[in-house]
Amino acid sequence: MSELSGAETCAMSRSTRVRSVMFAALVIGAGGLAWAGDASPQAGGTGPVGQMTEPDSLGKESGTPPPAMRLRAVVANAWDDAIDTWKRLFQAQASEIETVHLRFVTHLSPTDCYGLYAGDGPVYCSANRTVFVGTDAANRLMSQFGPQGEAGITFLIGHEIGHHIQNVYGRFELFSRVLARAPASRTELARRFELEADCVAGVWIHASHAWANSPAFRSGLLEVVKSIGDDGILVRAGASTGPMPGVHGTSEQRARWFARGLDSGDLNACDTLRATQL
Repeated sequence: MSELSGAETCAMSRSTRVRSVMFAALVIGAGGLAWAGDASPQAGGTGPVGQMTEPDSLGKESGTPPPAMRLRAVVANAWDDAIDTWKRLFQAQASEIETVHLRFVTHLSPTDCYGLYAGDGPVYCSANRTVFVGTDAANRLMSQFGPQGEAGITFLIGHEIGHHIQNVYGRFELFSRVLARAPASRTELARRFELEADCVAGVWIHASHAWANSPAFRSGLLEVVKSIGDDGILVRAGASTGPMPGVHGTSEQRARWFARGLDSGDLNACDTLRATQL
């Protein structure tokens, strides 16, 4: 990976000028990372700011099953707290922070983010500033997390809003420039970008009025983060060796960077693109 200039690495500071990425779409989430240039502004769709858009099929259902209701309640709690917390932390950029949308879909489709596809997990599309929550996959994840189910979904939402914070503060544009200079380092750079979002999620929890003083919930979050590293995915797939299946980092890396944001409460501590070691 090529070394970053001093001007580029200060993009996470509070005084950084807000910049929008108009020339490309980057979608990152629980399912992975995909890239496409020249994204059309006519593709995809978003819901109103601050509102959650339900899949069309829900209106035809006679009733929402309890697991789906629980999922929506957990997502709504995490979403509202994260947006309120980031607006409080960065009042000058509050209007930019609240431009993010939340949309529930049964399954993610290519039309959700300009032809890109990134699996069924929660994903953030930078081009339309929308977090898509695939309800089928999210309900499965909540079940798999067991006692930490609510903490797990809360972390995933915090991670995706972390990508939005990266977008607001110019990190997507920086990522694009560095990637253009070092295309062979694409996987390494993507992993660094993902770990940065983990750290940003930790900064949110540090500052959250709802969870900052809850050691039990913080412990639950760390347990979840330790369970969703790329190495854990490899083991659950039945392989003990081989290339990592994703770009989110090992369980140890994810837990360490999340804890770094959680303990410091400082976005500047989350600069993974310049870190000498992940």
